[in-house]
Amino acid sequence: MASRTSGVDVSSAPSSIAALAEQLRDGPLQRLVELQMQTTALANRLADGAPARIEDVEQIVRLSISAMQHFNAFTVEFAAVLRDLTDDRRQPH
Repeated sequence: MASRTSGVDVSSAPSSIAALAEQLRDGPLQRLVELQMQTTALANRLADGAPARIEDVEQIVRLSISAMQHFNAFTVEFAAVLRDLTDDRRQPH
């Protein structure tokens, strides 16, 4: 059975859809999970009375920026693939 989203048949989409799903999982989402884990660990240390270290905060800022850059790059690529799919759907074959 073909998957359909907003009238676009994604079962006939190029393998780039599968590649994008892997890219999202292995890139931006992985970085966001790492960001969450490090932020939670820092919050727990601070709650336990450990002193705040600027290095910890700097690492979280770097990781946050990296995660957002990767997610933005993914979003741009995903939008291009979606645009190609919808353009192909609109053009008569």
